[in-house]
Amino acid sequence: MVSFVDYLSRNFRIIAPNEREWVESGKIVGRLARAKGYDIHKIREIHVDVLIAMTARKIGAYVVTCDADDFVAIRQVRDFNLICW
Repeated sequence: MVSFVDYLSRNFRIIAPNEREWVESGKIVGRLARAKGYDIHKIREIHVDVLIAMTARKIGAYVVTCDADDFVAIRQVRDFNLICW
């Protein structure tokens, strides 16, 4: 039986954040945390979203999400393609 992750890796392009996205995401998270007063739990939560946004930006992809608040906040610091529904 093929696992879902195996199926994805065989049939789709997988893009992961590189060192540049990690460094940039840390700066963005820092700016957001200071501006919005995020606690440590929110910082951890939004860091993953920032990495998603920066990785999508790198290849010109769109982030499609129902989590509009966090991604709109991220977009105020660094532009990327975003569709919220």
